[in-house]
Order: sequence, then structure tokens, then C-alpha cells
Amino acid sequence: MIEISNNGWSVKQLGKMTENGKLRYDYPIQRAGGQWNREQQSYLVHSVASNFPIPPIYTVVYNERHEDTDEITPVRYVLDGKQRLTTLLDYINGDYATIESLDEVYIEGTKFEIAGKFFEDLDEEVQDAIVSKTLTLYTIKGEFVTDEEIEDLFFRMNNGTQLTKQQQAKAKMGVEWAKRLQEMSEHRVITEFAAFSKAQINGEKHISAILQAMMMLDDYDYKNVSERVIADYSLIFKEDEENKMALFQKIEEAIQYLDRVFDEKEKVLMKKVHFPMMLTTACLAIENQISVPDFKNWLPIFKEEFKKKEEETPTEMSLSTNYFVYTGKGSTDREKADGRMNEMARHLKAYCRSVTFNEQADALAQESYENTFGNDKDVPF
Repeated sequence: MIEISNNGWSVKQLGKMTENGKLRYDYPIQRAGGQWNREQQSYLVHSVASNFPIPPIYTVVYNERHEDTDEITPVRYVLDGKQRLTTLLDYINGDYATIESLDEVYIEGTKFEIAGKFFEDLDEEVQDAIVSKTLTLYTIKGEFVTDEEIEDLFFRMNNGTQLTKQQQAKAKMGVEWAKRLQEMSEHRVITEFAAFSKAQINGEKHISAILQAMMMLDDYDYKNVSERVIADYSLIFKEDEENKMALFQKIEEAIQYLDRVFDEKEKVLMKKVHFPMMLTTACLAIENQISVPDFKNWLPIFKEEFKKKEEETPTEMSLSTNYFVYTGKGSTDREKADGRMNEMARHLKAYCRSVTFNEQADALAQESYENTFGNDKDVPF
């Protein structure tokens, strides 16, 4: 059994241990430093200054003989937590400044600015909060553990799945909004009728698709519909709650509308790349009072025309489509995303116009017939 002890050490103490060589980061199976970008580094600094809980550090300790003094002292090698520790110590040493978009921190009810600042530029209270922050160190005694056990432990600690951009953003957008989105994402239109894969559901791509539809309907200057841009969009919900709530309700109505359209899984038009367009097109249908039967009748016609993949320039009334032009490589580009949304909407409107035209033509023909023959049902054709 691996023998593990744990102790609390302040960031300042850990810095001194690093300086005198009693805490090292070069264990053979450790990855190199500098893995985090400036945003990740800044949020860690913010978390520490705010006294948020920080995951523990795991080390293995060996008794080693000091070359100069011949003294035997314990030396800890970091197994897990290298990026966290080096990020904090590098910041204290003045190696980088935090990002400009970082929120303020509150210490004992007082607000302090830390965005865009080096450590030396921080208020003294914030500096103290960082260096005095206590981190938990779990220490494994090297003399009682094999290399194979260390390797297995390292693998287990680093075998988690990294959060997707959307999962990270959901944590920042607020509990209420995250709850609303989660409830919407569990609707059967998404779980039963849409064609999201299990991996996409696990990565919350279905939530990204909902947010993409909102973003495309919103007055938001997006450069593309990548996961990063959608995640950035979700971070502004708290700043614009009234408008976002209206958009949210619009998408909710679209999902309820589609629930009346579908009665089985749609494997083509409800794939992730098309799902946001189905939502925006359903919104258009609701606004224009297009009936569910008409929408339902339109779907197979659009799908068959889309499958033909015949490049052309459809007119406003054309029931052919060049929707496929906006799919494939580069489908997250704004030009292609907007192209899919606009072309699907155009085709639905063209279809509805043709239905109305045919109904009017039938009505005129019936009226002409009655004017000629009257209402005598026995008159032969």
C-alpha cells in the first residue's frame, strides 16, 4: 500500500522550498512547464487571491545527500500540480501580467483591481492574499513505493478529460442560465429527434448548438461559429439578461414547434451542423404563422433538393437549393453559417409561396368551374 501524508503549506513557503531545492519539478515523467496560456494563468491567480479552493499538489519525497554539505535532506518532486505552482511562483517573480478582462477580487468585503497587473503592481492586501494562500500537499514516501506504482499514480491523476470550451463557459455564465440551458438540452427534440452523437452530448455540443442559434439571431458581431466564439458569446448573458431571455424564449418556442413536427429521429437535417438552422428556421415559421403541417411537408422536399448537391443560383421562388455549398470544409466560417441559415429560410418561404399559389389557383379554378357549371355534382368531367 502506498503511504501518503498531507500538510498545508503557504505559497510563500513553497516558493522558498523551490529556491533552496527542497521542492523540485523535474521528476522524469513530468511534462514540461509552460503548458498554460495567459488566460489560464490569470484565472488561477484570481482564484488564489479570492481564496477559492485549489486542487491539492501531489509529490513524492526522497532523502537525498546534499553535494556541498554531505547532509541528507528530504527533497519533494512534484507529480501533479506543477502548472499550478509554477504559474503562481512565476507571477510572484514578475514573469507576466494578468489579462485585461479579469474581474475584480474581494478581500474581506473590499474590492481590488487585478486585471492587467504584474504582482508588484497589486495592492498589498492582494499580494498578501496570494503569498499566504495555503495549499494542500500530499506526499508519498519514495522509499516505500516502486517506480511502477508512481507511473500508475501519475497516469491516473492525469487521465481526466479536459473541459470543452462550452463546459468551461457554462461554469462562468451563471447557475441560473446554466440550469435553463441544461433543462432545454434535455428536451426530447434534442435527445430523441436530433442526431447528436453520444460523444457530442458528452462534450455538450448540443448546448453549443442551442447557443449558436441564439447568437445568430442576436445582434452580436461573431466572426465564426466555432466553439470558442460561442463560449465567448455565452459569457455576456449576465450583461444583457432581458434580451437574452427573449431570445431564449424564442428558441424554446422553436423547440416546442419542432416537437410537433417530428415523430422520429431525423438523421440528416438534425445533425449538429444543421441543428441551429432548424431552430432559426422554426423561429421564422412561428413569426410567419407557417403551420406545422406545411413545415412538415416542406422538410422532405428540402432534404431531397439538398441531397442532389447541384450547384446553381436559386431564385426567390425556386424550390431547388444550393444549401450544400455552405457545408463541408470551413462550415464554421460566418459566411457559411449565415449561408445555411438564410438558404434554409429562403427555401421554406419559397415552398410556402408555392403552396399558397397552388391553393389560390385551385380556388380560382373551382370558382370558374362553378360559374360555368353551377354546383351540380352530377355534371360529368
